[in-house]
Amino acid sequence: MEITFYVLADTDPGKRLTTACRIIEKAYQQKHSIYVHAASRQEAEQLDELLWSFRADAFIPHHLVGEGPTPPPPVRIGWERIPPEASDLLVNLHADAPPEPKRFRRIVEIVGGEEPMREAARQHWRQYKQQGYAVASHNL
Repeated sequence: MEITFYVLADTDPGKRLTTACRIIEKAYQQKHSIYVHAASRQEAEQLDELLWSFRADAFIPHHLVGEGPTPPPPVRIGWERIPPEASDLLVNLHADAPPEPKRFRRIVEIVGGEEPMREAARQHWRQYKQQGYAVASHNL
């Protein structure tokens, strides 16, 4: 399993969601099934809207968990519990690390420039390392 932290210098929360969109778009193009774990319903709804408009020439089929068609599209966005069937790519925007990281093939953590987010990311990093996972980071 691969765990990658993308660390932003910018404290603008919009940059964090834009970065999430770019990662989601790339993963979608690579045929991944993606679950985005937002910090709140508000953040999930913001990301949902941004995915429709962040690039005029991009279409990324997605929906909020609990809405939309069955079977679900390749990108699902939630904020409470991670659905049991989510197992490919987790994009984590939540303050908590996922309770069962081993069920995912890959986890992406997007870290904003604000100190509370950085501290939460440090906690996640420690948890992953204590559980024996290899962890990498990229400064953006």
